[in-house]
Amino acid sequence: MSLGDWLNNLSTFDHVILIILLIIGTYLSKISLETFIKYYEQKTNFSKYRIKFRITPFSLLSIGLLYTFIIYKILSKFLSFIP
Repeated sequence: MSLGDWLNNLSTFDHVILIILLIIGTYLSKISLETFIKYYEQKTNFSKYRIKFRITPFSLLSIGLLYTFIIYKILSKFLSFIP
């Protein structure tokens, strides 16, 4: 079964669960990236010559998808209603 077929076979409740997991994963990604930036700034002693990192949509969503996949795999073992 392809990904498109799998998504078409999901109910509305299943879609809502996956969207909530994606939002949680993206939020965790944002927290992780902000923590990394703060850590880097502290390690460079807030030097004016340091590299100024910013959170880009690509990095936010790619790490968010990774977190979502990990959360999905963990919760699918414990909860039976996760698609």
